[in-house]
Amino acid sequence: MNAAHLRIGTTFVSGFVVALLAGGNIACFGQTVIIRIVNVTNKGPVRDRHVYISGITGKTLSETDERRELLTKPFSPELRLVTDANGQAQFELPKPAPDHFYVRAVLSDSHWDCTCLARVSTEEMIQRGHMVTSPYAARNPATTSIQPKPGEILFGLRPLPLWMRILWPMLKG
Repeated sequence: MNAAHLRIGTTFVSGFVVALLAGGNIACFGQTVIIRIVNVTNKGPVRDRHVYISGITGKTLSETDERRELLTKPFSPELRLVTDANGQAQFELPKPAPDHFYVRAVLSDSHWDCTCLARVSTEEMIQRGHMVTSPYAARNPATTSIQPKPGEILFGLRPLPLWMRILWPMLKG
């Protein structure tokens, strides 16, 4: 191997390392994100539910301001999706991908026990997936058997007991 070949090889390797370090989220570019809503009681999909995505356009607010904006009405998400027959909705992350974004599943308060708003770390979601459950849903043994896949945000829901649904108007206060 002569000096010219060695120089070309080193230049390629160092250029690759610089691109990798500078990109940081190189795997995030064009990444498809799947949002799945599952009833942990029967492991069935929750279909025809709206899912709102915010924080993917690079607009920077404090975490408190972002949450407040997501919960106020009128609400203007950056992306509106609806779950299909499999309880799934999907979208592509923009280039460059944000460090984090928000996902809000719109569900009936009187039927589902749900922490319906999640702040999702892009890196964590791509590497391991992201799970959202409520304390009530987490008490169901089936919840531990349902896990997100890399690139997936999984809402594990459990319907409220019938007595709570009937008394919901009074409990809501």
